[in-house]
Amino acid sequence: MTEAKAYRDIYNFSVKLNEVYQLFNDEHEDANEIFSLQFQKYTRFMINGLMNASFLDLEKYRNASCVSNCLPGHSIRTALLSICLAKELDIDEEEIYFIGLGGILHDIGKLFVPSKILHKPCKLSATEFDVVKKHASMGFELLEDVRWLPQESLLIVQSHHEKLDGSGYPNRLVGNEIHFLSRIVGVADVFDAITSKRNYREMVNYNEALEIIKREIPHLLDKNIVMGLVDLVESHIRSNGKHNENLNIGQGRAQAV
Repeated sequence: MTEAKAYRDIYNFSVKLNEVYQLFNDEHEDANEIFSLQFQKYTRFMINGLMNASFLDLEKYRNASCVSNCLPGHSIRTALLSICLAKELDIDEEEIYFIGLGGILHDIGKLFVPSKILHKPCKLSATEFDVVKKHASMGFELLEDVRWLPQESLLIVQSHHEKLDGSGYPNRLVGNEIHFLSRIVGVADVFDAITSKRNYREMVNYNEALEIIKREIPHLLDKNIVMGLVDLVESHIRSNGKHNENLNIGQGRAQAV
């Protein structure tokens, strides 16, 4: 994959997301009109492409035209990383496909979070964070009647921010109440969030990101999935002899919103 293709993928997906936003605001009530057959074909095309991509392609989707809270870039990277992680965990191909669909759509609800909150140049207040947290439920409600979306992918959209100890959202699920595929995308989402630049902080290198995420087990994140991520990233670092020389943020809690 070339960086030019990655750029086109981000641009084209942003166009599709804008179309969804416009159709929703035009008061289309049928979810299958908002997420049209054309949107379905494009999304499936994207996932098929990502299933043939590799971890090495991840950084190509992190470019100067899509930094900070760029929804299309983050969605594609989360889908790609989730697919790579699922392969590392020997998940079967059909479920990997479900993971890809759920991954690329996991933050669709953020289309309807006020941009002044999403792009705020400092940390969010508790009230603002509560607004952002609604995106998981909003995404689920938008997609629950879409006929072509597998139930497993829909659960990922709803549950990717749930935590094993019940401290997540929106339903405060505990342990195995959280679908395993949702847990995979949840780990990928966190990893991409903390290795990406945000308005209020710089990005973090891969090694530091892994250390932050490992501190989240066993209470918040699934140990087996996190260790699968560790194996995936460390294998990439060994094979390339390098890793991102991004700024560290020191101690902290792994968090994606």
